[in-house]
Amino acid sequence: MKHIFTKIFLGFLSVILIFTLTILYFSYQIIKESYQNNLKQNLININHTLEPELMPYLIDNNTHELDSLVKFLGNNLKARITLINLAGVVLADSKANPMNMENHADRPEIISALTNQEASSVRHSFTVNKDMLYVAIPIKSDGKLLGVSRISIYMDEFDSLINKLIFKILELLIYVAILILLFAALFSIRITKPINNLVLTAKLLASGDFKARATANTKDELKLLADVFNNMTEKLELYFNQTVQQKEELSNIIYSIQEGLVVTSTQGRIIQFNPGFTKATNGATPLVGKFIWEYLRENQIAKIIKKMESSTSAITTEIQIKDDYFLCSVNHINTNKELVFIFSNISELKKFENIKKEIVVNVSHELRTPLTVIKGYLETLEDDVDEKNRNYIKIIKNHTDRLINIVQDLLTISQLEEKNLKINYESIDLSKFFININETFINKLREKDLALKIELDNNINSIVADSFKLEQVFINLIDNAIKYSETGEITINVRNNDESIRFEITDTGIGIPEKDLERIFERFYTVDKSRSRQMAGTGLGLAIVKHIVLLHRGKITVESTTGKGSRFIIVLPSGNLN
Repeated sequence: MKHIFTKIFLGFLSVILIFTLTILYFSYQIIKESYQNNLKQNLININHTLEPELMPYLIDNNTHELDSLVKFLGNNLKARITLINLAGVVLADSKANPMNMENHADRPEIISALTNQEASSVRHSFTVNKDMLYVAIPIKSDGKLLGVSRISIYMDEFDSLINKLIFKILELLIYVAILILLFAALFSIRITKPINNLVLTAKLLASGDFKARATANTKDELKLLADVFNNMTEKLELYFNQTVQQKEELSNIIYSIQEGLVVTSTQGRIIQFNPGFTKATNGATPLVGKFIWEYLRENQIAKIIKKMESSTSAITTEIQIKDDYFLCSVNHINTNKELVFIFSNISELKKFENIKKEIVVNVSHELRTPLTVIKGYLETLEDDVDEKNRNYIKIIKNHTDRLINIVQDLLTISQLEEKNLKINYESIDLSKFFININETFINKLREKDLALKIELDNNINSIVADSFKLEQVFINLIDNAIKYSETGEITINVRNNDESIRFEITDTGIGIPEKDLERIFERFYTVDKSRSRQMAGTGLGLAIVKHIVLLHRGKITVESTTGKGSRFIIVLPSGNLN
């Protein structure tokens, strides 16, 4: 790589060479042309001066005396003089014997002179074997053309003079070029010195020396550049220190997090991790560059990474690593080029959850028998008590039914949450299925003067699902719709959407407030607790519905407007459609 100094110096040298050669070329052409024109004019003037002396000899045709005079004049003038008659015959010549000279009628300058024009030409003379400049004029007496007078000189003398002059010009140009090159060298040094200083400072800066500063002992743009560079260096030092401090703080935060944290590439190679992740790997020390599943022998990790390739949103799932349970959250960082995993150990929570489930199941089983017995005795007493006490029996019976429903729902949801729960898939005739559903609620619908409307696509006859559990879904949803609707109708719309079936259960009831929509599928969550007690609601119906839908690999959503009703949307895989 060439230095800036070399580039600038060579640039100046190239310009000087081009400039010098151009000047030499044009100077040579101009001087040569100018000198040659002056020389021609002088020779023309000499010709005219000699014309009166030569004319008498031409008139008398005294060639002998004419030749002697021409030789005498040529010797004094240091030029060659030649006289030619109208026929081109040489009458006299100052350098040669005219008798031995060939006819000159074809010479260009003679041809022009014989037409009464002054003429000149430069060519090689075979008589003297040299290049010569010829100038010829017509000699006339009383308007009559007598012949041609030609004077010529050797071009080697002319060329020698021109070359000497050009050499002097070249010598001058060389001195000027040397001065310019010295100036160029000084100018280059003046420019490159602060630039080299900037380069050196930049290298020091790149190596981490933020104390390095550039200098420029000038008052031009280079000084401004150095000042700007120093200002930038100060800001870089400030930003670098802030970044280092933030990085240290971030590292401390990451290492202090109890949860396991690991950053991987989108292919699953480990980039960074904290001690919490080491605990999750049961003490195995992870290595940067290795795949995460080499330390977490869990197939679900590889599936999550595969799923994140086509997903832009976070994924949260529960995984089991040996005997421990973790809540694994995965998200993209650095514009989808890296993944961050957070493993929260929920083993203790799972233990408490299992204990809670066992308690719920055990208590539910223990309560179901006495509650059934109580209800039986109440039904027996109801016929034997008087009208005054029958009302109390009815109240006790209603609350007993509510307790039995709660116990039954708790048992149901506990069964649905079991990992080894089997789904009894079978082909369900949807027309018969909804006829049975309608018959189940026919009395309740009449009591409130409501209508149940079934809209089934013509191309849907059956679906593969668990008949009993699917029935529980619609019984819970329709039962809620009846409870919270006073007028109007309940519509069940079933449509085939390619690989899934979409069920829409719409009512014209009181609706659900927007703030409660996200929580209505939680256990024991009720929108209006006082109204739920009046309706004998347990708060578990929608939780059961969601569990059953998820067991069928489907999804459920809800849309509602207060005072205008609700719409529950269930999408289930179509399975085998007939």
